[in-house]
Amino acid sequence: MTVRYHEGKFPPDNLDWRRIAPHLARASSEVARYDSFLGVIPDRDLLLSPMLTAEAANSSRIEGTRATMSDVLAYEAGITLIDPEKRNDIQEVLNYRNAIHVAERMLQELPLTGRVLRSAHEVLLQGVRGEMKSPGRYRTDKVWIGPNSDITSARYIPPDANNVPDAMARWECYVNDDDVIPLIKAAVAHAEFESIHPFADGNGRIGRIAIPLMLEMDEVISGPCFYLSEFFEHKNTEYQDRLLAVSESNEWTEWCIFFLDAVATQAKENNRKANGVYELYKRVTEYLANTVRSENAVKIAPHLFSMPIFPTTIFTNYAGLTPTTAKRVINALKQEQIVIEIEPHRGSKPAVLAFPELLEIVENVSLLVGQ
Repeated sequence: MTVRYHEGKFPPDNLDWRRIAPHLARASSEVARYDSFLGVIPDRDLLLSPMLTAEAANSSRIEGTRATMSDVLAYEAGITLIDPEKRNDIQEVLNYRNAIHVAERMLQELPLTGRVLRSAHEVLLQGVRGEMKSPGRYRTDKVWIGPNSDITSARYIPPDANNVPDAMARWECYVNDDDVIPLIKAAVAHAEFESIHPFADGNGRIGRIAIPLMLEMDEVISGPCFYLSEFFEHKNTEYQDRLLAVSESNEWTEWCIFFLDAVATQAKENNRKANGVYELYKRVTEYLANTVRSENAVKIAPHLFSMPIFPTTIFTNYAGLTPTTAKRVINALKQEQIVIEIEPHRGSKPAVLAFPELLEIVENVSLLVGQ
């Protein structure tokens, strides 16, 4: 059966608050606990940047890419062992990460509007599949979601293209309504955005990018560092079915409960990862201070955490260490097996090192790309 857009049923007026309340309370508590911990982390953006890369990889994989966080980091470090077939996928992940940064910068001066999302969309599709599908502009043609190109077998048909601007205008008004409970707003707005399907391509990724932006805008979190794609990837079938049921059966309450459970589960997992990263950061910083005995050597720690796969030039180019001190730091870190070499120095090409314990915390993997 083909499901069509739920015209006239947004925003929902039939939410069952009795059923939603316990899920909302749990989600609010877990997010507050996570955000409170983030407040004590120094250099938060650097230390948690691998979590953003992991989010970009998870969200992109929902749409069919195969690149992992480690693949992306290895590519950025210049490693030559990358599967050539993954390079386009890696570029999509990099675009996703850049799109979040673009939207975040715009939100410093603008409310969350279609203009912000269109700018993020333009970055998302640069140089990858979908680049011919009007990056940065709403779609102008009919689209549908289904297994093939035949609309008669479509699973879902969004509103006609000429209705998209009005639908997005209603979405903007809702997102910027201060009277709506923020987590409920994020849940409803995400479902509505995916239902409108305003772009010819990239709707799932842009919709997931918008979630942390909404939460930051409404001061639920202190920065756009709360990501749900890991949960949605693991529950992808249910995620897609719950979204469809909003238009099919007006199941807004069931969707909100699913979304709130995703928030609670992911907040708890993000808190575990952030705590693990911070404890590891303190241990590595103390080790460098006691072993290398150079104030400058300690400056490398934040860069290690922002780039868990990296060329050895990071020590001189970013941390400003002298070649002699950089060599001492590398040897000390290798000796303690804090870092391992995954690609040796060749000619003018620097060696590539990896920080396996950090990768394991953030990505839940113990094997590195190419190993």
